[in-house]
Amino acid sequence: MLESYEEHHVADVLCMELWSMEPDDERFDAKTTVLIESVRHHMDEEEQEWFPTVREGLGRNQLQEIGAKMIELKKSAPRKPSQPSALKKAIDALIS
Repeated sequence: MLESYEEHHVADVLCMELWSMEPDDERFDAKTTVLIESVRHHMDEEEQEWFPTVREGLGRNQLQEIGAKMIELKKSAPRKPSQPSALKKAIDALIS
C-alpha cells in the first residue's frame, strides 16, 4: 500500500514539474520517459495484484456502486496541475 502511495506521489511531482517546463527544456524528455515508465509499472501492479484482490473481497454490487461514484466524481476532478485541488496535492507531495 505504501509503495502504491509513493508511486502516486512521484507521478504527481513529475506532472507538476512537467507542467512548468517547456518541451524543449533539457530534462523534459527524461522526465516524461520516467513518468510514462512509472505509470505503466503502477498500472501493471494494479491490474495484476490489486484488482484481483479487490474483486475477491467485494461483491459485484459494491464494485458497480464504486464505479458509478467514480464516474460521477470524474466530472469535478482536476484536469490540469494548475487547478486548485491538483496544485495543493502537488505542493503537499513536494513538502511531505
